[in-house]
Amino acid sequence: MKFKVGIRAAVIASMAYMTPVQAADEIVLGLSYGKTGLYSTINKTTEVAVDIAVAEINAAGGVNGKKIRIVKYDTAGDPKQAVVAVRKFARDDKALGVIGPFSSSEARVAFAAGEREKIVQIPNASSAPKLADKFSYAYRLTESEYLQFMRVVKTMKKRGAMKKSVAIMYGTDDVVSKAVGMYIMKPILTREKVNITGPIGFATKAFDVSPQVSQLKGKNLDYVGLAGITPIAIRVLKEMRRQKINVPIIGAQIWADPEIVHGMGADGDNAVFAASYYYNLNKRTRDFKDKFVAAAAKQGIKKLWPHHVDASAYDIVYVFKKAMEVAKVTGNPKKVKAERTAIRDALLKTTFDLVQGKVCFEKNGDAQLPAYIMTMKDKKWNLLDTHPALPCKK
Repeated sequence: MKFKVGIRAAVIASMAYMTPVQAADEIVLGLSYGKTGLYSTINKTTEVAVDIAVAEINAAGGVNGKKIRIVKYDTAGDPKQAVVAVRKFARDDKALGVIGPFSSSEARVAFAAGEREKIVQIPNASSAPKLADKFSYAYRLTESEYLQFMRVVKTMKKRGAMKKSVAIMYGTDDVVSKAVGMYIMKPILTREKVNITGPIGFATKAFDVSPQVSQLKGKNLDYVGLAGITPIAIRVLKEMRRQKINVPIIGAQIWADPEIVHGMGADGDNAVFAASYYYNLNKRTRDFKDKFVAAAAKQGIKKLWPHHVDASAYDIVYVFKKAMEVAKVTGNPKKVKAERTAIRDALLKTTFDLVQGKVCFEKNGDAQLPAYIMTMKDKKWNLLDTHPALPCKK
């Protein structure tokens, strides 16, 4: 008898360390993100944005009378871990949906795993072409770099700011930088009949980019199209200014990061870029900004305002909320499979009013988002133009 009691006690003790069983009065969502690792500089504040949305929704009564609980998994930006995360959420946590994973490399493999588990995943940053269209449970609340840069060029042409030439500088050893420079910037500028200088390639891992930058000297330029993530763009811009090349830079979302305010400083004045979120657009965007900055500060993270991927993370929680309301989910663990599919189907037939604007999803799983064309001056971002989200093809 004592032996049996001892076994029972050990089993009960071990269960205390297992994943919490879903309560009857809650709805579970998974968060697959990179708090550490390759994308942590940008991705760690995804958690901040998600927590704000969940707190707001739960304070207002939750979803269909149930509170949302978030189960979090740090993938460290590793695609293999993104697969582990979606399987854990689906099998162990009985989650109804997944916020994330973050990057295109993670989504590329996690989408296939999510399709097998029949659970919706919605990344807040993945924007590589044609990742979601093969899967019915894959959605993305992101906008393509191609469309956003096209909108930038159209705005600047309308303002008469592209009469001379635009130089293109891109990283030859970075997949993202090369893709943006050669397969987005170059074709768009060509199509819009803008004169091109270059493209000029440089090694992103090289300490010295002065030989490549020096090729800009003496050119009659309106802008330099910088194709590179934030640290790369800052480094090239600093070298441009060191060589007295005082031409403003232009881009889309790739370096539209609040960090450029500190990294570029006055060197970035008159830069032009696009993002799907502008922090000073209206009361709603300002309220989110204030909550985000305060919440990030409590975690020791200093931010001037949210990145557009933070806004997407916040909005994804609200996307799930509305989709779950449309689908009339109950959170009943016995109905979890059917309710996951009902959420998937609701996403396609619903329009969402989000902090980024009016948004819908196309039949390929990708969202249609607006563009806010901005310029930087005196360490602030100022709105130049807006482009509403395109209608969705169902």
